[in-house]
Amino acid sequence: MSNYKLKLKSKKLISGNYQIDFTAQASSQELYGYLLAEKSVSVKEVVEKIGRHIEAMQNSERYYQRNLFSLTNRENNSGKILIFKR
Repeated sequence: MSNYKLKLKSKKLISGNYQIDFTAQASSQELYGYLLAEKSVSVKEVVEKIGRHIEAMQNSERYYQRNLFSLTNRENNSGKILIFKR
């Protein structure tokens, strides 16, 4: 799903962070989700993060069940994002 159309909407929260609603559509699949971004994060970084998660979903067993495959402590860089299939 490397070629997809991405639409973003943002809402500024009281905390100063942004809630970003997004949809990503490819020819065969539509995804939607939410991302919490700090005010210092650029739009480019948001798009890159969404893209990384969409690409990771190609290996869905490992993406959706990450904790089953990681028995050691790991750094959690993927928080604050939710992605769903339509």
